[in-house]
Amino acid sequence: MTHPHLLTHLTHLTNDSLSALYSHSVSFCCTETDSDNATESNGRCESECVNECEITSFSTTISSGKLSPSVILDKIPDSSDIPVRFVGATETRHRVDASLMMDTVSLLTDTAELHRRMRIQIDRGIVDTGTLWTTTLSKLLTGVDDMMRGHIADSMSLLSTLHDVYMKHVNYLVTGLSTLPQDCDSLTAEVHIIAVMTQSIPFSQPQINRLKLLLDRFYYLRDMFNNYDSMLNAEALRSSHKWRYFPSPLRIGECNRLFTSIKDSLDLQTQWLVSFIPQDENNTTNVSSPVDADVFTNMNNFRSEVANFSRCLLSYKEELDSFEAELSKLTFTSSFHYEPPTAWLRRFNMDSQWLESIANQYIANSLSKLNLAEVLHTNGSEVLNNADQLYSDFELSLFSKVSDHIDNEEDYMVSFYSDLLRRVTSLQRYMFPNDTSLEQFMRRLSIWRMPMLNFQKSQVLFILPHSHSARGHVSPGSV
Repeated sequence: MTHPHLLTHLTHLTNDSLSALYSHSVSFCCTETDSDNATESNGRCESECVNECEITSFSTTISSGKLSPSVILDKIPDSSDIPVRFVGATETRHRVDASLMMDTVSLLTDTAELHRRMRIQIDRGIVDTGTLWTTTLSKLLTGVDDMMRGHIADSMSLLSTLHDVYMKHVNYLVTGLSTLPQDCDSLTAEVHIIAVMTQSIPFSQPQINRLKLLLDRFYYLRDMFNNYDSMLNAEALRSSHKWRYFPSPLRIGECNRLFTSIKDSLDLQTQWLVSFIPQDENNTTNVSSPVDADVFTNMNNFRSEVANFSRCLLSYKEELDSFEAELSKLTFTSSFHYEPPTAWLRRFNMDSQWLESIANQYIANSLSKLNLAEVLHTNGSEVLNNADQLYSDFELSLFSKVSDHIDNEEDYMVSFYSDLLRRVTSLQRYMFPNDTSLEQFMRRLSIWRMPMLNFQKSQVLFILPHSHSARGHVSPGSV
């Protein structure tokens, strides 16, 4: 759509000019005759009809119907210069009557001014590269992307610290605590077979050795479970970060439940193995007593929980690797480019010059009201169409694309920071209760802070702690 004020003024201007052309009113003056009904000339005739009206006399008793313009024109003698003189009279009346003159001048100048303002607005906002708002938008989006890249770099730095602490102080504990239960798992499966077989045939020495091996593994695993917290605390004291960034998978709810359940199962299976292993290994006739069904149930539960426990122990390392992989593949393509419609802009600028030209000509009395109406009738609709087409191009090729681009950028930012917050919050669960390092990392991100506009520098600044100034601002250019 065209600028509404521009359309209104152009429409009014055209209609007013055409109305003046086709609905003009003419004053006819009367002069003294020999008739009894003749009227006398007066000052009005002399002042308003100098060399412009055909002087004709009418009876004072003539009907009003016979005073209509068409009847009067029919009575005017046929002359080749009458139409010209008639138009001249109409133009003189329009020029002499200040209100008629000023109405037309106001419409002309207002329309030309609105068209000029629209042209200036288009030049500054869409054409001129120095003040192009799409360039400013591109700078803003680039600044936002730079901010996000900075936060990605900060996140990668955080992950590097977390990886370093884990590999130096926690990895060996987690590896030992996850592989030893797996050894016990396979041995428990063997013991299950032995317990079934020895109810009908005597124990063999290899079978007794496997039973003893599992018992030793159970003792060792129980000792590791009992000493895990003290070993982890000792490593935390050795770390250069002390208690910060120090994870323990056993702090996760499900991991902790499995940890407790496996410890209880170890106690039950240890007690059963002690009673199940033959005391006299040289007695080749030893046959096991019937094994209670609860023992086999406990074995199956133990093996199932061991598998889940191993996955739980490794979950922290998997989260670190997944987080790093996600950050590494992020890309940014937020720059925006737009080519203005050259042909429509050229026509629009020519229309603006044309409007200013006819306004100046009319004011200078070099263009009559009739000529004005004719040129507006010929070119007015084209002026409106050119402006409408130009705005339609802006709306379809620029405004809609910008709106879609901003919506996509918003969705991307919401997705990025939501995922970042979710992942950091998940890692926070593994830390010591009094370690708020990850929480503070998220709080320092500038995305959560109220922006401040610096109109002198045309930058968007964010209030950040002094130590985090490297990612503390967005410089998108003019805002």
